[in-house]
Amino acid sequence: MSSTATAPAPAAPPASASGPLPRFRFVALGVVWSAYLVVFLSRLCVGPLSPFLKQAFDLNNAQIGGLTSATAVTYAPTLVLAGWLVDRIGVRRALVIGSAITGVFVGAVALAPSYGVMLLLLALSGLGCGFIYPSAVKAVMVWFPPQERATAIGVNQAAVNVSGILGAAIMPALALSVGWRAGFVVAAAMAFAVCGLAAAVYRDPPGGIPSWAAGSAGSASTPPAAGEIEQGLPWVTGDEQADRAAVRPGFLAVVRSRDILLLGLAAMFLCMVEFAALAHLVLFLHLDWAYSVVAAAGLLALCQAAGAFGKPLSGLVSDRLLGRRRKAPLLALAGLAGLACAILALLGQGHTWLLWVALLMLGVGAVGWGGLFSTLAGETAGAAVAGAAAGVTAAIDNIGIFIGPPLFGLIVDRTGSYAPAWWAMVGAAVLAACLLALVREPRRA
Repeated sequence: MSSTATAPAPAAPPASASGPLPRFRFVALGVVWSAYLVVFLSRLCVGPLSPFLKQAFDLNNAQIGGLTSATAVTYAPTLVLAGWLVDRIGVRRALVIGSAITGVFVGAVALAPSYGVMLLLLALSGLGCGFIYPSAVKAVMVWFPPQERATAIGVNQAAVNVSGILGAAIMPALALSVGWRAGFVVAAAMAFAVCGLAAAVYRDPPGGIPSWAAGSAGSASTPPAAGEIEQGLPWVTGDEQADRAAVRPGFLAVVRSRDILLLGLAAMFLCMVEFAALAHLVLFLHLDWAYSVVAAAGLLALCQAAGAFGKPLSGLVSDRLLGRRRKAPLLALAGLAGLACAILALLGQGHTWLLWVALLMLGVGAVGWGGLFSTLAGETAGAAVAGAAAGVTAAIDNIGIFIGPPLFGLIVDRTGSYAPAWWAMVGAAVLAACLLALVREPRRA
């Protein structure tokens, strides 16, 4: 909500004042967490497999970056469509559609005969991946009360890093034993398993989804009334209704929102840092630091673990210690990401302990920012159009995924050194922080 709003917002009542909080919210979180894990496993397994793919298809660093970015070609536009659609068909259907499409195309990557075919199939898998992010944000916004949202979204976003840890831990070993194609078969099988889980287990809140979202009645083009999505949910408060003023319900209003666009642009630069690091870290450690591929993948897993820990922790700090303020800790994470990249640019062999510190900082800052960002975007727009807000901001930030990894690889190819590429990521983190500073955070009670 714009900082100019002056209407006071009452404090949230205890859950018992209007009914107990539903326990199913944790089941819902578990389902979307699982979906998030498998679709990002398919996106992040390129990094751990990069030495094998480079050898198999005789690729340069820029081409390796292109494989990481391939899903962004279709992922970004799909996010906009899926964000609009999930507000209408519901989270359950969107999860089933997204995980099924992902499983089909990721499984087909295992049969790819050439780099070009692999690039195409990974791009098509982005059609499915695009459904998962807005579905997850929507699920948390409607199932969790405001005082738990940043923590819940942080837990959900940590699935990205858990998938990175799994990929770094199992993909190189799998490639060494049975070949790199087996990794994509495993990722596809997990996607189909989650498709069945979402269909069988996930449910939308009873009485909480209006006709325009469920698609059972009313015009799809008719925007909902303010607060309609929260009807029947026990945690609706005046504070929550006050947040509606930032972006009034309606997809076009979300697209035109100054703060939503600023958030998307800031996230674009943070995505450049995050995905460039994830795509090239194994090669960087293998070539510049003489680590084995398996050991380098283990350090990538350490970086992902730091991000997995940082997301729920930063959400918990925001929820419990900072009065649900999101922007200040987001700025701190952007600064930490830039500092980590600067250390990696300056650091030379012989300072192993500093390398580990830098990788932990990179994980917390460059990888661990997504939970707070998703919460701020959802709360800026409001639960009624949380899917649209998630889709629009994620579509913008995926431009960074498309640009970052190939740009990083191109700089390395042209200069013969990783240091200039890391400095470019420092610049991206600084730009992200500047854009975040301009965002007007919703006022809290």
